[in-house]
Amino acid sequence: MGASYRDLLAEIDAWFRSVQERHGGWMKCGSGCSDCCHGVFDLGPHDVAIVRDAYRALPAEARAIVRAEARRQTDALGLEPPYELEGMSEAAIDALAEKLGPVACPLLDPGGRCRIYAERPSTCRFMGLPLVDAEDGVVHAEWCFRNFEGTDALKLPGLAFGYHSWEEDVDALPPPPGPRSTFIACAILSADEPPVRRVYNPPLP
Repeated sequence: MGASYRDLLAEIDAWFRSVQERHGGWMKCGSGCSDCCHGVFDLGPHDVAIVRDAYRALPAEARAIVRAEARRQTDALGLEPPYELEGMSEAAIDALAEKLGPVACPLLDPGGRCRIYAERPSTCRFMGLPLVDAEDGVVHAEWCFRNFEGTDALKLPGLAFGYHSWEEDVDALPPPPGPRSTFIACAILSADEPPVRRVYNPPLP
């Protein structure tokens, strides 16, 4: 059996820890710091499933709070079930994200901590650091403004991650039921919707 999606998420966590162990003196990432938890971004199907399951596992009171905030965001975006962004252009998705602005993630608690931290999406796990592919070089050259103050993180050793091969491993996994691409708020609301079953067509060799 090949790697599961959670195995692949663990690879990101191991990479992030290795960077912290090597360059932690330059980094401010920690519990309660939520600067990177503002603004919306689209999720792939595996992250959608992770978020949905984690939301369902929250206590009822927390679910109600999270759902109410998710509803406010989807109403502001004008999105309705099945909350599917697949088929939209990247420009259209970016325009929706800009429309909502730097709104806090619905899953943040009052202390700025993620309610589903152990089950957070891959994008959240990559946040804070520049992303440098081990073979292809810089994927994106941005990082948290609190990290690496006074230095160029791209010049530090030990930042490389096999991002493109990681993406290929994700693409090889059968997609779970539910939206293939959507925002976190939409993933939360879709958790109470009947699942949509899809036929899996594995990628050609």
